[in-house]
Amino acid sequence: MADKKKPNSADDRPQETDRQFLERYSIGTLMKDVLGKIVSNRPKDPITFLSDYFDSLEDQSNLVLKARNIIEMTHHSRPVFEMNVRQAYDIMLKQKVGKRLYGVNGTSYTDLIKTLCRDMPQPVTTKLLKKIECLDYEAITFDVFKSGVFTCCVLQDYVKLCEMLFNSLDFQSSGKVDKILSDVVNEQLKAALANTRTDARNPYTGQTDPFSLSIVEAGYNLGPDGLFYALERGMRSKSQLGGQTLEQFTIEICDAFLSKVKRLR
Repeated sequence: MADKKKPNSADDRPQETDRQFLERYSIGTLMKDVLGKIVSNRPKDPITFLSDYFDSLEDQSNLVLKARNIIEMTHHSRPVFEMNVRQAYDIMLKQKVGKRLYGVNGTSYTDLIKTLCRDMPQPVTTKLLKKIECLDYEAITFDVFKSGVFTCCVLQDYVKLCEMLFNSLDFQSSGKVDKILSDVVNEQLKAALANTRTDARNPYTGQTDPFSLSIVEAGYNLGPDGLFYALERGMRSKSQLGGQTLEQFTIEICDAFLSKVKRLR
């Protein structure tokens, strides 16, 4: 009898192209990033630059995770939240961003925002980053850091509300919501947010935030009567628009939220 090959040997893996292998570990993205940095910075010693860059990746990842854990220790509505954000910022100040240079730059700031948004649909994270993005080499002050983190944390709550709303509209538990109902809710939400302020002060910190907490409150303040009649009108419509998944629903509803977030630049 022929010897059986080990099931986990490399020879028994499904055939994988070189491109698929590289994409599986995001090697292409990583190399594109580092090559872009070499070209833009034009270091005198590119080899040493490469070595320092890859050495810093592990440290950067660890510091970002530590900062994220500190931020997520408490809800953003609690007074202690700002203290935790300050602690997270101080942790990330230890990151090496150049030869004998440490601090928080645009790259590490963006990495933190992405990891805080890890459970959100990718299009939502992308749209958020366009509003609060910083240049890779830019030094990030605490005020910018705090505003970005706070915006992200409030958006997390908003996404959870979207999921609750989706489940309440998914009457048949089919994993889809009628597009007409989705459009009606979206329009009602946009109307509710239309007059919310974007320069209000956070009642917990006393400082101006990139947008008002009233945006989240507006979601709760959608009048039950007005929403009921709007849904009733929508259900009478003869149009057949199909259904929406939770991700599609969340992306559309989050557009109303993101429209109220001020651009950092």
